[in-house]
Amino acid sequence: MVPFEKQVVTVVRQAKVGTDEAYEPPLKVGFGISDATVEGARAVMGRTVLVPGAGPNPTHYHANNDVCWHIVSGKIRLIQARSDGSNRREVILEAGDFVYIPSGAIHVIANASQTEEAQLVFCYIGVASTGAAGNVWLSEMHEAFVAPRP
Repeated sequence: MVPFEKQVVTVVRQAKVGTDEAYEPPLKVGFGISDATVEGARAVMGRTVLVPGAGPNPTHYHANNDVCWHIVSGKIRLIQARSDGSNRREVILEAGDFVYIPSGAIHVIANASQTEEAQLVFCYIGVASTGAAGNVWLSEMHEAFVAPRP
C-alpha cells in the first residue's frame, strides 16, 4: 500500500497532455500518466491517435512491462509475434476492444482506414516512464514484418 501521506489522487487534464509525434512515428501520442506527471507513478498511461492512412509504427517489444489497450474509435491493424518473430499474426481491432500485450510480444499498429481516424488508450503496467519500459526496437526486421501477407 502507498504510504498514508502519499495517498493523493492526481488528475491530469487533457490540456496538459500535449502530443508527442517523435516517440513512435507516425503515431500521435499523448502521455497523461507517468513519473513526469504523478509522483510515485507505477504506470504510464496515455492515448494514441492514428490519422487516416497512418502506416505502421516501428516494430518493437517492451522488455520490462506488459501493455494494455482500449480501442476508443476506428479500426486498427495489429501485427503481433513472439519476441523471436515466430507466430506472426494480424488482427483488425475495433472500437470497444480491449487488448493485453505481454512483455516480449512484438507489436506494430497501423490505421486500417484511409479515411477515418482511430484512437486507443494505453497503459504500460509497472513502470514509471517510457524509458523504464525497456523498448527493444527491431528496425532490421521492420519492412518484412509489416508487409501485408496473402
